[in-house]
Amino acid sequence: MRSLLRISGVLSAVCTILVANVSVAENVDQKSIAGGSVKWVSSSGDKSPTDAMVDIGSMRQVGDALEVIIRWPYMPAPYGPDAVEKDHIICRANGALSFSVADGHVSPDGHYQFKNVPDPASQRAQAEKRASQMAKIGNRVSSYGSDPRSLACWAAARKCANEAFTWPPPPNRTPLEYTDEARKMNDDYNKSFVPACKLE
Repeated sequence: MRSLLRISGVLSAVCTILVANVSVAENVDQKSIAGGSVKWVSSSGDKSPTDAMVDIGSMRQVGDALEVIIRWPYMPAPYGPDAVEKDHIICRANGALSFSVADGHVSPDGHYQFKNVPDPASQRAQAEKRASQMAKIGNRVSSYGSDPRSLACWAAARKCANEAFTWPPPPNRTPLEYTDEARKMNDDYNKSFVPACKLE
């Protein structure tokens, strides 16, 4: 949610994308994932402020990252027009590393108005620094979940495995302890979110 407040200090709008084909479907044919057409999936389906819509249809591979459009349609009215962001998400073995490369909003005519983040490289460096700090706090145990970035990784992993996409993912049954057995269970769970290929 932090990127929702990063509208100031960004460059002028450079592109627009039409809002279309909104869906909260939990089951999606893997052929639709990164297929080039918009395919929205709700991260939680509860229409709360933390419920994001993730476009798994038009996401694409950019280097080692997934480029994914995420919008937040259920924010309180004082936040203004629906916020939208374009994230780069790296699906790593210990969780998703993500950072914004563009922020914006939905205009009254139903288009997305994006503004570039000045320096994506520095955004990534900051994200990696935060991830390193969080790993130390969590005793180097982290996991995927039902958040929007995990959703994108799960979708890409299903695409690579030639499996149908179903959301939410299976629950993580790892016990809340720092034993070797628990670490292995958590590692095995995380592997199911890591794509075994690059999206074409």
